[in-house]
Amino acid sequence: MKKIECIIRPERLEQLKKQFLEQGIGGMTISNVRGYGIKKTRPDNYLVLPKVKVEVYCESEKLDEIIETIITVCRRNELGDGKIAIFDIQDLIRIRTGERRESAIA
Repeated sequence: MKKIECIIRPERLEQLKKQFLEQGIGGMTISNVRGYGIKKTRPDNYLVLPKVKVEVYCESEKLDEIIETIITVCRRNELGDGKIAIFDIQDLIRIRTGERRESAIA
């Protein structure tokens, strides 16, 4: 199992959610966050911009499909397009039912 965290532009969120639904990728956590990067040509300019963090748990077999979807929907080939981080998940437990691992994903 994997956890995918991506930081994206807020205006790309609705399209990403729509694409995930069309592909049968369900369940995500969405957080409003703020961040900045350092552009070397303007080190004095630290703009803290609104971003969205999307977290998705998935079976390892779906990882590449989800990553490709995020890149396809969110890439504009511009600074600030975002980042994707992948984490290994040892266990996942649905609190309400006690379901574990893949059964607790969606």
